[in-house]
Amino acid sequence: MDQEKETKRQAERCRALAQRIVRELTPASIQVLGGSGALAEALEKAGAQLLPENAEQGTAALLVVEDPEWVDLPALQCAQVLLVCTDASAMADCAKQLAAQGLYRDFEWKNRGKAQQTALFCRSAAVQDAQQLLAGYEMTLDDLRERMQQAERTGEEQTAQLERLRSDLSLSRSHEQDLEKTLNNVTSSTFWKMSWPLRYFVSKGRQLAHTFPPFVFLGQLRRVGISGVRAQAKAKKEYAKLFPGSTMRADRFASAELLVRQAADQPAAPRISIVVPLYNTPQQFLVELLDSVQNQTYQNWELCLVDAGQDETVGQTVAARAAEDPRIRYQKLEKNEGIAGNTNQGFALATGEFIALLDHDDILHPCALWYVAQAIAEQGADFVYTDEVTFEGDIDHLTVYHFKPDYMLDNLRSNNYICHLSVFSAKLLAAVGGDERAAYNGSQDYDLYLRLTEKAHKIVHIPHLLYYWRSSPTSVASNISAKTYCLEAAVKALYAHYERVGVPVDEVSMIPGTPGFYKTDYTITKPGRVSILIPSCDHSSDLRTCVESIYRRSTYEDLEIIVIENNSREPATFRCYEKLQKEHKNLKVITWQGTGFNYSALNNFGAKEATGEYLLLLNNDTEVISPRWIEEMLMYAQQDRVGCVGAKLLYPDNTIQHAGIGFGFLTLAAHMHKNFPVGHPGYMGRLVYAQDVYAVTAACLMVRRSVYEQVNGLDESFAVAFNDVDFCVRVREAGYTNVFTPFAQLYHYESKSRGLDENPVKRKRFISEVERFQKRWAKQLAAGDPCMNPNFDLMKEDFSFDIKPLESQNPLSLLRRQLSRRASFMRDF
Repeated sequence: MDQEKETKRQAERCRALAQRIVRELTPASIQVLGGSGALAEALEKAGAQLLPENAEQGTAALLVVEDPEWVDLPALQCAQVLLVCTDASAMADCAKQLAAQGLYRDFEWKNRGKAQQTALFCRSAAVQDAQQLLAGYEMTLDDLRERMQQAERTGEEQTAQLERLRSDLSLSRSHEQDLEKTLNNVTSSTFWKMSWPLRYFVSKGRQLAHTFPPFVFLGQLRRVGISGVRAQAKAKKEYAKLFPGSTMRADRFASAELLVRQAADQPAAPRISIVVPLYNTPQQFLVELLDSVQNQTYQNWELCLVDAGQDETVGQTVAARAAEDPRIRYQKLEKNEGIAGNTNQGFALATGEFIALLDHDDILHPCALWYVAQAIAEQGADFVYTDEVTFEGDIDHLTVYHFKPDYMLDNLRSNNYICHLSVFSAKLLAAVGGDERAAYNGSQDYDLYLRLTEKAHKIVHIPHLLYYWRSSPTSVASNISAKTYCLEAAVKALYAHYERVGVPVDEVSMIPGTPGFYKTDYTITKPGRVSILIPSCDHSSDLRTCVESIYRRSTYEDLEIIVIENNSREPATFRCYEKLQKEHKNLKVITWQGTGFNYSALNNFGAKEATGEYLLLLNNDTEVISPRWIEEMLMYAQQDRVGCVGAKLLYPDNTIQHAGIGFGFLTLAAHMHKNFPVGHPGYMGRLVYAQDVYAVTAACLMVRRSVYEQVNGLDESFAVAFNDVDFCVRVREAGYTNVFTPFAQLYHYESKSRGLDENPVKRKRFISEVERFQKRWAKQLAAGDPCMNPNFDLMKEDFSFDIKPLESQNPLSLLRRQLSRRASFMRDF
C-alpha cells in the first residue's frame, strides 16, 4: 500500500511540474534525461514537444535532467537546463559543471509546494549581470536565515512556555501540599473529633430527606402538584409494562414520563433494522446491549445479530431473548469474514427499509430510534446521525462528549465525525454498492459514510447524546492510534471518494500528532492572480512587516498587493509607500477619498482596482507564518461550492486569535477557541483540520471576485464592526460554504487586552451596528449555527457545554433566560 501511495504521489508531482514547465517556460522542444520516465510521460500529456532520449544531448530548447548520477556533463547547446534532483550534493556538483559551460542559476524560478526540488539554469545571456546573480544568492540566503530565525524564535517560545508550565506545576504541587496540611490540621483538631456525632446525624438526616418515601413524596408534591404526582404514578405503572430490561434500565437515561409518552406516540416511520456483528462479546456487554435495544421507545425495529465468534454463550443468550421477542434475529456465521464482511451478512439478514449500525459492546439511548424515526417521517431523511458520548466501565462514567455539527462536507473529509449513531435507508445503501468493503477494514464505516453522503437526498443530524460508545484500552474509542491500519484505510477511503466525485487532489495525508484527522491537498486547477487588499492608515512599521512577510515567505507568485491609503498623516507613512512601490513591481498604493474609517468602503474601493480573479482581504497588522498560506486558501476558494476562506490567526504570544467564527455566540458572533494555546488540538480536533464554518474574519479572508461582486461586496453601513460576519452570512445565503483552514497561519498583532472603546461616539456607532445586525439576521440567529451544536454555551467561546434536555419542559422560560443573558451582555457595552 505504501508503494502504491508513493507511486501515486510521484505521478501527481510529475504532472504538476510538467504543467508548470509547459505553461511558464513554453519551450519549443524538450529532452528528458534520466528518471523513471514518469516526467516524460507527464510532459507529453501536457502537450510538450519531446525529443527522443537518444537524440544528441543538448539540442532541445530545454534539457530536463532527472536525478543526475554522472560526474561529467557533455557539451550542451541548449539555452536552458532544468535539474530535477532530491540530492543537494548532486545538484551542487551539476551546478559547477553547468557554470563551466556558461549556464547559471535563474533565481526567478522557484520551487513551489510539494513538487520535486528543481533548479533552472540559463545561458549567461539570460542572466543580466553578476549583480543579478549575486542578488539571487543573497535572496536565497536571506530566506534561509529568516527560516532559521523563525525556527529559533519558535524554539525559544516553546522553551518559555515549557518553563511556565513547569512553574505552574510546581505551584500546583505546593498548593496541594498546603491544602493537605490544612486538611490534616482540621481533621486532627479536638473540635473536629468532638463534632463527629453531630456531623454524622446531619449527614444521615440529609440522606433521609432525599430517600425516605414520605419526604420524597412531599418534595414531589411541592414541585409538580397533585396532578403531576398522579401523572408520574401513572407513567411509572406504564413504564413497568413497556420497559422490562433490568440490567440496563431505560429510566437511567430519561424520565419515565418521557419514555411512556414517546412509546404512546409512534412516528409514522418504517422498520429500522439494527445490524450488530458479534465476536466473542463479553456476557455483560451483550446483556446491556440487548436491554438498550429492547428498551427503545420506538417499537418498529428488528435486531439483526450475526456471530462470527467461538463463544457459545453468546448464541445461548441471544436465543433466550429471541424466544421472548421475535424482533431479535440471530445468525451464526460459518467463518469470520472480518468486520466489513460480517456486517454485510447483517445487511443480508435485515428486512427493514432503514438500517442502523451498532457495535457489539455499545449502548443505545432508549429514545434513539424514536428521534431517528421522527426525522424520517417528518423531514424525509434518508441518512440520519446523532451525537454520541464515550464511557468507561459503568455507563455513568462518561468521558468524552461529542457534540457534532450538521452535515458539513469539509469536516467529513477531514475526520469521520459522523460515526455513531448512523441510520440510512436500504435503498440508499443499494444505490452506493450495497455493502461495506473489506479493502477498508478498520475504516469501513468511514468509506461507507462517504459513499452514502455522496448520494443521500436528505441528511439530518439529531443534536442529542443518543449513542454510548464503550471505551477500552485497545478500542478506537480510547485511542485510534492503537489500530494504525484504521488510519491507512481512512486515507485510502478518501482517495476513493475524491476519485468518485471527480475532485482532483495532490495528496491526502494524516495530520501529524492527531490520529484520525486528515489533510487534503486539492489540486489547484483554477490558478489565478490573487489581489491582496490591505487598508492602511499610518502604522507604517506594521505595514512593512506585513508586506515583507508576504514577499519573503509566500511560495505563490501570481499575486498583487493593493495598499489602500486611508487619511494617513505621518510623513514616514508616505515614505514607506514610495519605498515599497520601488521595491516591488506588483505593489501599488491607491488613495481612498472618504473621511474617517470605513473598513467596508475601503475594501470595496480596493476591489474595483484589483485585477485578480481572487480577492484576499488582509489587515495591515498581520505577518505571514506559513509559506503556502495562499495555496492553502486558494485550493478551497477555487471550488465552485466555496465562498469565503479564512486562516488561523495567532496573537504574538502564540495563542489563538481566530479559528473560525461561531454565529450567534456572545449574542452575535464570536471567535471560537480564542486564547487557546497554538499547540492545542481544540474541541474534538477542531483547531487542526479544515472545516466548514458560518463565518471567518476579514483580517485574512479569501474569496473569488465573482462571489464578492455577486453579493455586492461588504456592506458599507457596517463601517467597523460585523462587516465581515454580515458578508459571510450573505455569502452563505447565496448558497456557498465558508471554510476555515488551520494550514494557513499568520500572526495578528491585534491587542488581545485592548478592551472596549469608551469613546461615546464610537460606542453609539457600535451599538447601532449591533442592533442593525440583529434585526437583519434575526431569523438566522434564532435558527442557530449548523456548523456548531446547540449544546454549546452561547455565552462562551471555549466550547463549554450547555446540554439541552431531550424535550424542553418550558420553552418560554428558556427563551426568557436567553433574552435576559443577551440583555445583560449588551449592558456591558
